[in-house]
Amino acid sequence: MANFVKIVIFGALNAGKTTFLESASKKKLSVKGSYEGMTTSLDFTQLNYNGKTVHLFTTPGHRRFDFMWEVLANGMNGAILLIDSTVGITEVDREIEGLIESKGVPYVVAVNKSDLANLSLEIVREGLGISAKVPVIPTSAIYGNGVEVVLHRLMELENERRGTEQGIE
Repeated sequence: MANFVKIVIFGALNAGKTTFLESASKKKLSVKGSYEGMTTSLDFTQLNYNGKTVHLFTTPGHRRFDFMWEVLANGMNGAILLIDSTVGITEVDREIEGLIESKGVPYVVAVNKSDLANLSLEIVREGLGISAKVPVIPTSAIYGNGVEVVLHRLMELENERRGTEQGIE
């Protein structure tokens, strides 16, 4: 078993994935996989969370780079789906949620940019068609609001999954 946890941050174009990653790691990335402000490859950082090494990746949100969603999803232990609350639920969000769901890993939906718009968490849940078991948490990555809550909840879900896999209840 790997001695790290791989988490991938997914979301549509301009949902705030890179900003979320920087907020989570509490540092600005020195190298970003972007061109003119749009992520075109991936962003990566490593952090320590309660003694566990976490590899945190972001995916590009632009449809022309959607092949990378599957590449980065390979081997992930958990996922964060970032929704841009100023835009609402998009077809890209639904497609990404389907990919994450198909991988059978725990995930959290982060409703980002909550400082700019108040998108109802129930509308998000209904728009994505997700069960009440999936946490939906408002965030503002630029201010750091809710970012640690999302990571904490996802790590709890991952620990529960690992415990179940190892026969620990």
